[in-house]
Amino acid sequence: MKTIIIGAGVSGVTAAITIKRNNPNEEVLIIEHLDKPLKKVLATGNGKCNLTNINIKTLNYKNAGFAKQIIKKDYYEILLNFFESIGFKIKLNGDLIYPMSESAITVRDCLLLECRHLGIKINVEESLVDYKIKQNKYNVITNKTKYEIDRLIFATGGKSTPKLGSTGDVISILEKHNYQFEAMIPGLCPITVKENTKELNGIRVKARVSLYKDHRVIHQESGEVLFKEHGLSGIAIMNTASLIARDINSSYLIELDLLELYTEEETADYLEKHGEKAFLRAYLHPTVANYFEKNKINPLFAKRLFFTFDKLSSFDFSQVSVGGLSLTDIKPTLESKLEKNVFFLGELIDVDGPCGGYNLTWAFLTGLMMK
Repeated sequence: MKTIIIGAGVSGVTAAITIKRNNPNEEVLIIEHLDKPLKKVLATGNGKCNLTNINIKTLNYKNAGFAKQIIKKDYYEILLNFFESIGFKIKLNGDLIYPMSESAITVRDCLLLECRHLGIKINVEESLVDYKIKQNKYNVITNKTKYEIDRLIFATGGKSTPKLGSTGDVISILEKHNYQFEAMIPGLCPITVKENTKELNGIRVKARVSLYKDHRVIHQESGEVLFKEHGLSGIAIMNTASLIARDINSSYLIELDLLELYTEEETADYLEKHGEKAFLRAYLHPTVANYFEKNKINPLFAKRLFFTFDKLSSFDFSQVSVGGLSLTDIKPTLESKLEKNVFFLGELIDVDGPCGGYNLTWAFLTGLMMK
């Protein structure tokens, strides 16, 4: 048996390890178009690598019903066993799981050491050109050579952060084989708004973020918000961006409650007693206070500061792609419905989740599905 995996990211490398452990005599080759494997994992969790979350809620994934078939109740135990089996320990930070070293380098190195131990070969700077079926075998054509194999696995990621490998180039190849794709849109990224935020650039605030679609709140989340020159960022905003990406053609408003710890009655009472200047300086960062004064914004709007969605940032600044291979073309086993012994993993599939280990969990578990 010979298997080729296209893409040396987390899902592809995890799949290779799983297959080789279950089938020691099988030939497993990973093909990666970049000069090094596992580049993207080094950027996760600001380099600390948020591996998973002890409280994953499958309802938070796009296409949650399909995700639930992969992310079962014992997902955490499965992941823990895998992490220990490749040689690193984990630590808990709230609900979030990180390597004990707090370094993504540890994750990369342990995965690659296990590949070396099992005899899994990784060819870098090699790209898929096409593949063809010939007498129940697959002829795989790359920019360097041709292979005849029994099983083909796609683990190329989507289009987010293309400099780290997810370029989406494989989509045109798969479309020639009649696969359908939901349009890929940047997710977990900053948001550009129509209001001028230039003078707030670089300021971080704690806020409750509410997303309005057609004048109705569809999502609320508390967290840090980072003002950018042309809009908003921070984890709560990036999660909001992914929800917008799932229905990009609608109109959205983003509301920030900068005074979540205080009721409207408390803030109104303080304003009445002490006046606007005292209110702004008591409750807000000085730069935000100046922004309110300069733009003649009612101080009480610190509880309901609205911004109008304009557009999402580009794939260069996104952490995940929203969209991907249509679920109509894939079985719950991750095998193609169109071609026998062709499988799809990770971000290439039309499933994505919020920040907090959701997308790495999906990558690991889809890789561990391979046998």
